[in-house]
Amino acid sequence: MYSVTVPVTGQGESAQQAAIRDAMRDILIRATGRRDAADLESLAPLVAQAGRYVLSFRRATAGQLAVSFDGATIENAIDAAGLPFWGPDRPLTLVWLAVDRGGRRSLAIAGDERQRVEHAATRRGIPLVWPGAGDDLARGLQQAWSGDHEPLVNAARRYGADGVLIGRAMVTASGQSSVEWTFASAGLSAETRGDFEAGPELAADRYASAYASRNAGQRVLQLVTVTGIDTLESYALALRTLGRLPLVRGVAVDEVTPDAVSFALTVRGDPDALRQAIRREGRLVPVDESRMIFSLSP
Repeated sequence: MYSVTVPVTGQGESAQQAAIRDAMRDILIRATGRRDAADLESLAPLVAQAGRYVLSFRRATAGQLAVSFDGATIENAIDAAGLPFWGPDRPLTLVWLAVDRGGRRSLAIAGDERQRVEHAATRRGIPLVWPGAGDDLARGLQQAWSGDHEPLVNAARRYGADGVLIGRAMVTASGQSSVEWTFASAGLSAETRGDFEAGPELAADRYASAYASRNAGQRVLQLVTVTGIDTLESYALALRTLGRLPLVRGVAVDEVTPDAVSFALTVRGDPDALRQAIRREGRLVPVDESRMIFSLSP
């Protein structure tokens, strides 16, 4: 969530500090879901003094710098500015990208086009999955190009994906490109035309409209009951599972019964966000979500 890799232009300390500021800009865009976040007056001090919030950095390959920031400080600054916050629990997106090169059409499952899409998605914090050998790629190409998108959208379930991004790209002999992008997820849909990076940007903007919340900064105490705990090992597993959820800032035991434990969780965000995080983690099976009761899956 708070680590990013950016290019370094030039040599020396000034070039490195410029790269760190660029890295902070990317993190602020990722954490708020807003493309203009780094330009906002309330967050400008974080960009200007980005070096103060670095936990670690290292030189990566091909003139890149990998930087990790202090996430708690960034979250507090976003909260203080009254901006929406979009946590690390991100929806998975299936990508179908059909490319036409002078009449020769194929699905982009490797190569420069895929790399450009993946780079833009990483910058916005959107995990991607691509069609694999289990798919009929020839039919997928035809459906992507013809606009028969329903089978492509339905394929998301096989991958556990929450949304689908479909692109139709025209690439000229000189390398110029134009891509028509269609995005679909539960209750969300949008279209745009642009470059290869425009698709992930579109998906991130639409996801952020649903998942980024101004209530995310609040800390609340939430009771979660986990059934099926009858050994020390199962207790330890439940404790680890809850403690590793992205929104959880603390876990304590509230009550113990013969086959269940009620945990008091300090949570960053609202109960719905916690339910989504538990659902995505998959280890705890809902028994009564409205009362926050779950069963531990071995």
